[in-house]
Amino acid sequence: MTVEDTLIKFYGERAEYSGGQLYKIGNKRVQYLSGKLYKIGEERVEYTGDKLYKVGGRRVEYSGNKISRIGGIRVD
Repeated sequence: MTVEDTLIKFYGERAEYSGGQLYKIGNKRVQYLSGKLYKIGEERVEYTGDKLYKVGGRRVEYSGNKISRIGGIRVD
């Protein structure tokens, strides 16, 4: 599952694409910076290296190499 797929599942809303790239999740606009997700609505997306680290201040937890929870909410 990609980072985008995981975040769509986390927010639980319909995804919209433009030009093959994720554009909106529900009513939240998705912004990219240097090819990586940067913001979803007003919530900042943070990385450590190539791994997702925080979404809107909520820590991302991994099980192996897969994202398992975001801020305590199970997403796998």
